[in-house]
Amino acid sequence: MASRLLGAAALCGIALGCAACKPAAPPLPAHVRISIDGAVISPAKADGRQWDGMSAVPAEALTAIGGLLRTKHPVAAAASVAGFAAEAAGAGTEPPEPFGSAELFVGGRSLGRRALDRPGQRDTCTPGWNGPPTWYRVPLTPDVHLSGELIDRDLVNDDFIGRFAIHHGHLIEALRARTVYPVAVDNQAAGQVLFVWIEVWPE
Repeated sequence: MASRLLGAAALCGIALGCAACKPAAPPLPAHVRISIDGAVISPAKADGRQWDGMSAVPAEALTAIGGLLRTKHPVAAAASVAGFAAEAAGAGTEPPEPFGSAELFVGGRSLGRRALDRPGQRDTCTPGWNGPPTWYRVPLTPDVHLSGELIDRDLVNDDFIGRFAIHHGHLIEALRARTVYPVAVDNQAAGQVLFVWIEVWPE
């Protein structure tokens, strides 16, 4: 019996030792640099019509995008949706000419609004932005967040695409990813903005 107890204790010690050997998550920096690199936009308006035209986007295309959005890995989902949206655009679905702005807040105070635009960028569901728009020395407090909106530039009347919000948790995920990171925002507002690509680096 004693030998069994000693053996069990030894196994427990090994298990606890292994758990203790797991590297802890590195401490979060006090300040970060935040950039918005681009977005992925649905090839259809909320009512299913093309952005620049009266025809409807094929329902099977939207169903396929809905399936891709359920992919659990965010980078794979964003890349797949972006590729599909680009393919749909090439098939004549009349994509938008997206532009807009984003504003960063900490403690209810604005740290500035940045334009999301690239002159001459046309017919795309995967826009990128000049710069890219960046905020420096941003305090990484729990209440930090970005709020933005995108609009389809038209000759007569611009169409509103959608709003998006990026919160503290999204920023932490992007910081730990150490790369351009897609934040899924398809469950926000009307759901026409599907992903926003951001970068977060310690400063």
